[in-house]
Order: sequence, then structure tokens, then C-alpha cells
Amino acid sequence: MRETIIETEAMSRFDSAVDEVVSADRGLSGFVLAYGQAGRGKSVAADRYHFMRGGAYVRVWQGWSQTAFLQRLLFEVRGKNTDMPRHTGNRCKEMIVQLLQDERKPLFIDEADRLKIDRIEDLRDIHEMTGAPVVLIGEEGIFGLLSERRRIWSRVAYEVEFGPISPSEVALYAMQGAGLDIPLALSSEIAQRTEGDFRLVRNMMLLLEKSAKASGSFTVDRAMLDAALSARTWRRK
Repeated sequence: MRETIIETEAMSRFDSAVDEVVSADRGLSGFVLAYGQAGRGKSVAADRYHFMRGGAYVRVWQGWSQTAFLQRLLFEVRGKNTDMPRHTGNRCKEMIVQLLQDERKPLFIDEADRLKIDRIEDLRDIHEMTGAPVVLIGEEGIFGLLSERRRIWSRVAYEVEFGPISPSEVALYAMQGAGLDIPLALSSEIAQRTEGDFRLVRNMMLLLEKSAKASGSFTVDRAMLDAALSARTWRRK
């Protein structure tokens, strides 16, 4: 199976939202909130945008202090193969502001729901001083985090929900990733059984591809799907 990224409806909305805040004047820029359950393609969309169009991308680690977070953010904003900064958190923040004032770029903060609210406040300070857009990517719990501070929530310019992968997207992913032809009725069943989780869909495609190679037919039928469905538990009850 080939590694493949398909253009989902949510991904298109994400690209449009980030394009809007990146192209807006400094005073009209803001935060973008990309949210949804795990496995819905949020990180893939953010990583793809960052790779293709630039910016600074940070994936949050559990338990990061202010200093650790801002050191990592400074490292990514610099965008060079230099050593990890060892400055204090406040000095890192000052340097980030200076760099973004010289060259404004979007900041992608993945798994932002793992941050403490004070780190979101650090991002608000940076945004206020530079106009750099901030893209927060996380699961639904991020709403509870942001609701603690109205002054942050009011700066969210766009909300992009990443919902379950659709049956047509399942079929497209199967064709592009593994050359599998899956009828819409079976694609609908796959989407339902996996609860639209991209990772589970990928795992199912691996089983179906193996079965297709064994049988010599890459058109998925009822028997092939039943065998894949019986191979494991595809969702938690």
C-alpha cells in the first residue's frame, strides 16, 4: 500500500481558513481552531499546509513548561538547523516576536489541547505583537481550555471541524492508496464500522489489499470485507 493523502472536504476548509488569516492585514489576522476526534486528519492537514506553504510547526509534548514550549517554538520559527535554544522562556518569547515582526508567518500548534492555558496566553501575546496567525490543532477538549479566557476566544477567526471520513472519501483513499475498487455500499459500511477514523480505515485497507493480492482481484466484494471485519475489533463500544 502506498502512503497517500487525499483532499478531504475538511482539509479544503482548513486550507481556506489558514489562507484567509495569512493573507489578512495584521489587524485582521487571528486564530484558527482545527478540532475533531483522533484519527480525523487534523495533523495531516496542518503538516501538509506547513510543508507546502511555510510557517512554524510545533507538536506539543505532555507536561511542557513555558521555557520548554517557547524554546521549541523559537527553534521552529528560526527554521534553521541550529542548536535548540537554551534561553529563558521570556527571552525566547522576545526573540520570537522580533523574528515574526521581520517575517510574519503562521504558527501551527498541534495537540494544543495538551497545553496549559498560560501557554495559550503566550501565543496571544505573540500574536498581538506581530499579527502572526496562530493555528491551534486539537481534540474537542480544546474548547474547554479556550473558554477559560474570553480574550483568547474572541480572537478565533475560524473554526474548522474534522468529522468522520465519508464513504466517498473511503473509496478514493482505497483506490489511490492500494488500487482497490470498493463499491459505495461497502465503503459506507467501512466508514460506519471505523467511525470515520483515518487510521482504522488505513488498517482495513492493508487487510483488504492483502486479500486482493491473494485472490487476484482488486474489486472488493462482500466476502473480502467480511473477512477483514472479522479480523479485529474496529471500534470501541
